[in-house]
Amino acid sequence: MNVLRSRVIDVADHDDVYEFMFEQGITDGLPTVPPTRRRVERMLSATMHEPSALIGRIPPNYAAATVEKIAINAVMAGASPQYFPVIIAAVHAASDGRFPLHGTIASTDGISPMMIVNGPVRERIGMNWGLNALGQGNRANMTIGRALRLVLRNVGGAREGEIDQTAQGGAHKFTLTFAEHEDASPWPPLHVEHGYEPGENVVTLLPVIGGPRLCIDEYSRTARALVGSLAMGFQRIFSPNGQIGPSMLVISPEHADVFRRDGWSKDDVREAIMERTALPIRERLATAQVGGGITEAALKREGVTIADLDRSMSKVSHPSHIQIAVAGANAGKRTGIYPGIVRRMDPEHMDAFTPVSARIDQS
Repeated sequence: MNVLRSRVIDVADHDDVYEFMFEQGITDGLPTVPPTRRRVERMLSATMHEPSALIGRIPPNYAAATVEKIAINAVMAGASPQYFPVIIAAVHAASDGRFPLHGTIASTDGISPMMIVNGPVRERIGMNWGLNALGQGNRANMTIGRALRLVLRNVGGAREGEIDQTAQGGAHKFTLTFAEHEDASPWPPLHVEHGYEPGENVVTLLPVIGGPRLCIDEYSRTARALVGSLAMGFQRIFSPNGQIGPSMLVISPEHADVFRRDGWSKDDVREAIMERTALPIRERLATAQVGGGITEAALKREGVTIADLDRSMSKVSHPSHIQIAVAGANAGKRTGIYPGIVRRMDPEHMDAFTPVSARIDQS
């Protein structure tokens, strides 16, 4: 193996290495695993990439995220070497120019990347797609997402109080990573929907501002009734009367079964949510009673006139901005709504805030 290029810091025996790492500001507020040379080399053994290989440049510093730098942060996150190819793919997806990484990092909204993993690698590395899939307890789910965020912090400079000006934040900024419950889904998996083959291993990122907005519907027996509940959940999320950008529906297997029985496709679900959340534009305006709506400045920018105010506007800006994945326990009729970034409906930049995927290199 090539000689590692990163600087080695010796910590005296009488010093506490964990406290030292806190003092250096390289943690996310939780203890991290000391990235010793042996641990980093073990992490690097899980990939054929050279340690010096550049995976991407991370804003706002646009510093080089080399394989070695990613390995160091993966060790700190507590990841196992078998997770490392997934982490490399996640950094690639975040930094190759398609993902709005700078806007994700430099924001008051607390935006953070949600990560979804598809393909056989899910089972191979022991990821969770069932009970509590988006919660604590699974090492792979927790540390893969944490490793990406440590790269953003320690390589890119996304430190709170500096470039990261998040007003309140949330637990999603630690890690928000899960595997899709492909066997429970009535639809093609997320990565297949985005153009990959079913047997490929793929990581997908979507910028979200928190979540979940949990929709609990234990009574709907038809797809039409269930989607009505989901639409109500969408309707008042984020800026109450305004629109919302690309968002993720994480549908539980029991809710997915309702759509399966009625033969609904993902596009059927999307179109129904668009229909059920449509309101006249005048009802989405900011008012003295409800300030969280569309402002006069926004109307002017979009070229909306008085004559347009009776035209319908859905809560979601475009059907493609309703992303759908299946995860969760087989018992429990819940669906999580994870809202995304709100942006103008500019046809020339429609893809700017849609999910970004990357293949996971297992070589």
